[in-house]
Amino acid sequence: LNWHFALAWPFVITGLVYLGFLALSGQWRSLLFRPRDLGPAVQMQLYYLRLRKDHPPQGKHNALQKSAYTFIMMLGAIATLSGFAIYRPVQLGWLTTLFGGYELARYWHFVTVWLFVAFTLLHVALVFLVDPSSMRAIITGWYRGRFPSHD
Repeated sequence: LNWHFALAWPFVITGLVYLGFLALSGQWRSLLFRPRDLGPAVQMQLYYLRLRKDHPPQGKHNALQKSAYTFIMMLGAIATLSGFAIYRPVQLGWLTTLFGGYELARYWHFVTVWLFVAFTLLHVALVFLVDPSSMRAIITGWYRGRFPSHD
């Protein structure tokens, strides 16, 4: 399990750097799901399920994407905290207790990993279905050209 602990630190550091970038650049506004996004998220889900013909209006990210990205940020926090809780259960006893004990902390850590895997598979599948040329943006973070507007 040494590789697990070795990879945990880049995961945590990368996540903190990313959150810092979002905070300093103001881009968190385009990613954070807010209560007003609930209706548009439902409309987008209906569109993806082919129950709605017209593509709902969107900005850089649609409301369903915002909900997924907000969920992923929360998952990252849960994975990190539950990881610390099971890595140092005695030294961080308060954190282990917060998760309901060592076994539940392990359970939540395991669940978050599989939710990350599911998100990644779904994310890549939707990119191929909606805009295959944007696969480059997943890898590099840069999108060539204009974002599809659908407005």
